[in-house]
Amino acid sequence: MGRRSRPVAFTLVELLVVISVIAVLIAIMLPAYSRAREQGRTAQCLSNMRQTGTGLVMYMGDANDEVPWVNPHPDAVWTSQFAWGGFVAPLPEPTFGNDIDYVKHPAEARPLNKYLAAGAQGNQQIPLYICPSDATRGFVLADDETPPEAEQVTSWQSAGNSYAINWWWMNYYENSGEWSLEEMKDNSATVIKPRLGGRGSAFAVIYEALLNPLFVDARGGGGGVQGRGWHKQWSRHSLLFLDGHAEHRFVDSRYPFGDGWSIWPAPN
Repeated sequence: MGRRSRPVAFTLVELLVVISVIAVLIAIMLPAYSRAREQGRTAQCLSNMRQTGTGLVMYMGDANDEVPWVNPHPDAVWTSQFAWGGFVAPLPEPTFGNDIDYVKHPAEARPLNKYLAAGAQGNQQIPLYICPSDATRGFVLADDETPPEAEQVTSWQSAGNSYAINWWWMNYYENSGEWSLEEMKDNSATVIKPRLGGRGSAFAVIYEALLNPLFVDARGGGGGVQGRGWHKQWSRHSLLFLDGHAEHRFVDSRYPFGDGWSIWPAPN
């Protein structure tokens, strides 16, 4: 009779070595996978903004070079930086409730939607205005039963748009930060006319909504704050410029201007 061979088995040490190797491989691969996934999201965000840029250029061509900085509604108490496009906010920010323009205006009443989403009607959500990395605007949807695990609400959910229009250029004319919509209308041509053509390549018109609160206090000598962008990089954000091109780039949001970009009509 032949000898019976003993079954082959891993020793405990060998098993631990295999598990350790697998853990190391996972630790190496996960960050790379996360970066690749975020690069894809950044590309989609920029694609959204480039399409928006095409619509903006078309709008300006039909509107004597005007930009739809705001889109007030007669029944709204508040005017925002979001109703130039976008859609009706599905989860309006509680601070303003139903008394703000991004709740009142249906999709077809938004200026750029004529060029970007001509068939959109009513409360229809439009993917073009949703950044895939849109992070919370700072308010949380919660109730007494779910305080720790409450849902963080994105900009597109709370304002109907992941992208805000730049209206902080008015701080150049009124340094206190207090100005009216009429003053904005009066100064609009002064901002736009000198920047048509080549100079428009540096003037930011629309950007990811996260930049909106960062630029509130931006002044020539500094004053705003910096933060991590939606795409997981410090002080890097997506912006659309007046000439219609978009970039994901470094932006020091403590200031209203920098190398190759500006949210103010002049760099000094």
